[in-house]
Amino acid sequence: MGKLNKYSSQAGYFPFGCLFKLEARSFALSPDSAPLIEDMPATLLVTVHSEKWKPMTFTAHLGDRVNKINERVRSRTKVPVPDQVLQLGSKTLKPKRTLSSYGIDKEKSIHLTLKVVKPSDEELPLVLVEPGEGQRHNLQVRRSTSVTQVKEMIKMRTAIPPKNQIVNCNGKKLEDGKIMGDYGIKKGHLLFMAYPCIGG
Repeated sequence: MGKLNKYSSQAGYFPFGCLFKLEARSFALSPDSAPLIEDMPATLLVTVHSEKWKPMTFTAHLGDRVNKINERVRSRTKVPVPDQVLQLGSKTLKPKRTLSSYGIDKEKSIHLTLKVVKPSDEELPLVLVEPGEGQRHNLQVRRSTSVTQVKEMIKMRTAIPPKNQIVNCNGKKLEDGKIMGDYGIKKGHLLFMAYPCIGG
């Protein structure tokens, strides 16, 4: 039997006489490593109302895109996403925009209105003509678009409040409570705006 030396593992030594010491350590998450509450995605309840279906309620995050809500509505109603129009008040929500982009960061719940558009209710380009120098603005509306919504579009482009707008289409004054389809709009039609008379 060969002679064992002090470097042999059979003699109870580690090779080369190196001793290894294992230490058990307890690891605790520091406060900095724990997720902060304010960093968590904010959630809100979204209730969708319509004339045909009962109210539908979903949980969403402010960073979600509108088309995520569209998809959830589709799963409940079988209405294709392109045929859905979701409205927040007088605003029509765009599928690719986030919910937070509509200024609802401090809200815990929102109520949306669902409108189903027919394939023939496509967007139509109209031209708004301002008084005076006749500055022009392009508008994209549908036949189902309400006059109130059109006036909000005009406000965004001209900074003129809806109450100070007088808008005519095909020789008729646009009236609140009606939709653009009531005025027989077609592609390229002109909307003429006038300012109200002050002082009678």
